[in-house]
Amino acid sequence: MDRRWLAAGALLVALGACAKEQPKQEAAAPAGPAKGTKEWKIQNAMSAGPAAIASGATIMDWAAPGGQMTELRHGTNGWTCMPDVPDSPGNDPMCVDGQFLKWAGAWMSHAKVGITSFGVAYMLQGGTDASNTDPFKMKPDSGQGWVDTGPHVMVVVPNLGALAGLSTDYKAGGPYVMWQGTPYAHVMVPVAPAKHDGMTGM
Repeated sequence: MDRRWLAAGALLVALGACAKEQPKQEAAAPAGPAKGTKEWKIQNAMSAGPAAIASGATIMDWAAPGGQMTELRHGTNGWTCMPDVPDSPGNDPMCVDGQFLKWAGAWMSHAKVGITSFGVAYMLQGGTDASNTDPFKMKPDSGQGWVDTGPHVMVVVPNLGALAGLSTDYKAGGPYVMWQGTPYAHVMVPVAPAKHDGMTGM
């Protein structure tokens, strides 16, 4: 046999042995701030809305029970973004405009809604709610799953009568009304599929 072929074969055997001796490299952890830190909360909150909105929004952190929300970053465009809601099983940050922020404040305090024009909120990472009909239910009933709303946009309006003819079927794939028949009714506009009731109660 030609010496060149013998030499090539020996080289391949040597390379194979070296490859076996190399320790297996584990995939590096993705770069980014640790979950739960201020930096992580800011990034997570910004992921709720379009970059053009989130980049200039004020970032607020959720309050502890009985406390006040904390400003993590001051914004300049009138929008407010908040990170994942810690009490729900899914990743559900949101970005809201001024009118929607007023609406949300009224809902959280069980107060009268006093918005004067339509408001918009983005939840592009999706959302999880305890009920599509009860605005104050905090957890699903025993044996029931959370309502997975998927990535969506929310719209609130001063005249709730305008929502009377809209569907309330959150599984149909089109726009629908959440909490219809209450002062906190609002339009949900899906932008990607949702799993629907796929999450168990916490």
